[in-house]
Amino acid sequence: MKIKKYQAENMQEAILKVKSDLGSDAIILHSRKFKKGGFFGFFAKKMVEVVATVEAKSNKTTKKNKKVEKLNETNTYLKEELNQMKKMMNNLLGEVKFSNKKHFNSSISPQLEQLVEGLSKLGFSHKTAINLANKVAKNVDINNLEEEKLKESLREEFKTLIDSIVPIKLEEAKTKVVALVGPTGVGKTTTLAKLAANFSLFENKKVGLVTADTYRIAAVDQLKTYSEILNLPLEVVFTPQELVAAIEGYADYDLVLVDTAGRSQNNQIHISELKGFIKNAPIDEICLVLSATTKLTDLIKIIDIYNEVDLDKLIITKVDETNSLATLLEATSKVKKPLSYITIGQDVPEDIKLAEIEELVDDIVEELEL
Repeated sequence: MKIKKYQAENMQEAILKVKSDLGSDAIILHSRKFKKGGFFGFFAKKMVEVVATVEAKSNKTTKKNKKVEKLNETNTYLKEELNQMKKMMNNLLGEVKFSNKKHFNSSISPQLEQLVEGLSKLGFSHKTAINLANKVAKNVDINNLEEEKLKESLREEFKTLIDSIVPIKLEEAKTKVVALVGPTGVGKTTTLAKLAANFSLFENKKVGLVTADTYRIAAVDQLKTYSEILNLPLEVVFTPQELVAAIEGYADYDLVLVDTAGRSQNNQIHISELKGFIKNAPIDEICLVLSATTKLTDLIKIIDIYNEVDLDKLIITKVDETNSLATLLEATSKVKKPLSYITIGQDVPEDIKLAEIEELVDDIVEELEL
C-alpha cells in the first residue's frame, strides 16, 4: 500500500493532486488545515494537507500459486465431502417440501393454493403470500370469483402494505436539510443530482450540495460534475465538524442535499461511523436509498440495520430494472416509514418522480398469473 502526503491551498486543489498522482481509486486517510510561512505568526498562508493511499497493484502470482498448491492437496477430499452434504440437503429439502405441500393441500382449497403460488412468483415470501391470500378469501368467495374481481381485492390489500407517500416539503424562509444514506451501488449520488435538478430548475429553489462521500475520489468528482452542470455550489467535508459548518454556510438556501458514503449492511463498524458522522448535524430528514433490484432478504436486513440512523423516508431506485416490485412492497411494509421518490432510469433530471400507490399496485397486479 502506497501512502503519500499532499499540500494545497484548498481542498479541491488537494483532491485534484491526489487524483492526478494516485488515480480515481485513491482513498483519503486524513486531512487537516494549517498555516504556512508568514513572519512571527503574521501573513501566514492557509493551506490544506491530505494524506491519501492506493492499493499497490503488485504481482501476487507467486503467493497465490503457493496457496493454490496447498489447497489442491485437499480439493479432492473437500469435493467428495461437499457432494455428500449436497445429497443429504437435497434429500432433506425434498422431504420438507413434500411435508409442506401435503399440509398445504389439506388446509386450503386448490383455488387458494393457486393464488398463493401466483403471489409467490411475483416475489412475495411464502408467508406473506399465504397471509394475503387468506385476507382476500375472507372478503370474497375465491372459489366462484372472476379474475378481475380477485385482482381488485388484491389491489386493496397491496395498498395496506404502503405506509404513505411523502415528498420533500420545503417551508418558506426555512432551510430544509436532507441526507441520503444507503448501501454502495444503489445510486445515491445520481438520485441526489436528480432531486437537486428538480428543485433548482423546475421549482426555482436555491439548492446547496454537500458530499461526505470522500472514501473514493471518483465519488467527489461525480457530484462535482453534476454541481457544475446545474450551477450549484458544492462543499466537500471530511469530518462531522466540517459537515455542520458546511450546512450552516447554506443558511440562506431553501434546500441542502447531503450525500454520504455507501455503507454495507454487513459492516456494523461502518454503520456506526455513519451514525456518528451525521448524528450531531442539523439534518431535518434522512432518506434511505434502496435499489429495487435487491433481493428480499437483503432488503429487509438493509432496512433493519439502517433504522439505527433514525430514518425518515425511503427512496427507491432502479425501478425500471426489475419486474419484482412485490419484493420491494413487502420489504418497505416492514419498516413502517413513508415512501418518497422512485427513479426509473439514469437521465438527470427526468428519471425521478414521486411514488404513486395506485401505479405501483397496478404494476404488481398486472404481473400476477393465475
